[in-house]
Amino acid sequence: KQNAQEVIFEGGYQDTYNLLKKSARGEDCVALKAYPYDWQLYAFREDDSWPYGENVLWLGSTKEEPKSEEFTALLNEREEFKLSKNMRQLQRMRGGSD
Repeated sequence: KQNAQEVIFEGGYQDTYNLLKKSARGEDCVALKAYPYDWQLYAFREDDSWPYGENVLWLGSTKEEPKSEEFTALLNEREEFKLSKNMRQLQRMRGGSD
């Protein structure tokens, strides 16, 4: 029994699928890992044409499990996130566009 347990549970298998939810700069982000591929990093951004919709934007990929700081750096590079989520909401309430 001990040997079987070691082989099955402690054998060092890689996870087949991981999904991590992160927050960076107030933005909702996720990291998806599907074996054998790298982590894929995404951010959700509100849809300007539909008040209850969100768009998923691919930010990049990494071999290691990402930290919030990596999401922040990638968000800072994207034009869609030049304004913070709060500023975009305020701008929409005033009737402006991004």
